[in-house]
Amino acid sequence: MDEPKMLDCLNKIRKVLKGTITREQVSDWAEIYVSADDPEIDDDQVWGMLILLSGIDLKDSPHSYLHCADDLNDWIEKYQ
Repeated sequence: MDEPKMLDCLNKIRKVLKGTITREQVSDWAEIYVSADDPEIDDDQVWGMLILLSGIDLKDSPHSYLHCADDLNDWIEKYQ
């Protein structure tokens, strides 16, 4: 399993914002690394982003996500 880069993570967020990938798909992708026995992620910022992305699909009600589009844009700005 190749180590993801920050650009990979940011591109996943951009795709969610464009509607070309679902939040659930991004969460599943990130969860592979977060739940691994030995994830071997050397970059602490990438690790932090993967943890955020593993929860990108969390909902605060049956019809709305905990993290709104503004939050996702903030993540891009913070980690770019």
